Amino acid sequence: LPSVTKIYDTVIYPNNLAFLANGSSVVPSGLFNVNASGRVDPVGNFTGFDDSTEYFFGLSPVPSLPSYTAFTSAPIVSFTSGCASVAASVVYLDTTVVNPNATNNGDFVTVLKEVAFWHFDDDGAVLYYDAWIPNLAEWTSVAQGGLDFTNSIIQEVVIAEELCPAIQDRCVGDNQQYANTLDCIAQLSLKKFGSFDEVWGDDITCRTIHVILTQIRPEVHCPHVGPTGGGKCVDVNYTTVYAEDDVALFGGPEGSVFNCPTDS
Repeated sequence: LPSVTKIYDTVIYPNNLAFLANGSSVVPSGLFNVNASGRVDPVGNFTGFDDSTEYFFGLSPVPSLPSYTAFTSAPIVSFTSGCASVAASVVYLDTTVVNPNATNNGDFVTVLKEVAFWHFDDDGAVLYYDAWIPNLAEWTSVAQGGLDFTNSIIQEVVIAEELCPAIQDRCVGDNQQYANTLDCIAQLSLKKFGSFDEVWGDDITCRTIHVILTQIRPEVHCPHVGPTGGGKCVDVNYTTVYAEDDVALFGGPEGSVFNCPTDS
């Protein structure tokens, strides 16, 4: 429980700001094994310390327009463990308004739920994880002030006024992906928008997630928001990535990693 508690304490605002500014170097020691790997559904599979910590801590929202929402607390509402190496948890990421100049500052907005299975190394650091965020699309809409991301006009605004300007601002020099903002808009407008309930694909929702991480490691994440998706924002086979990849991802036979040893 202490390791899981510290992980979610690092996710909440403003604790997440240090990670956004400095990357994985500021992750408290003992939270993730250097070889940590796992899955966060519906975002993707991740291998290594940097990838794992970026997708846990780097995607936590920072108050901004239109709604100035952020995670301000993360109570662990369920936790169970039958041995030292394996645990399961349910956390509610409380989403509130953080805007000191507004009358609604501190108002509760909604909750994002995350269910996770954990496998710890001998020192208590996370070695493998399998997490699920249900109803991410609905949470995204509510947290953004009720935006309807299925509306084609909203989709056009996301591409032209948010995604492409951010890509062009952060992905420069050797990391540049598009000739200019208009080129970015033209190319990405041809792609499907996608859904936040299945971010893993060659679509816009995937790129809106990965563009956040371009501020941490642009050399790694800029290709993910580019025309080809850079191996991350690409269409995948459901059976392969959610079942057949388990052995490679979790380092053991399917069904064994998140079970306690038989002699425990």
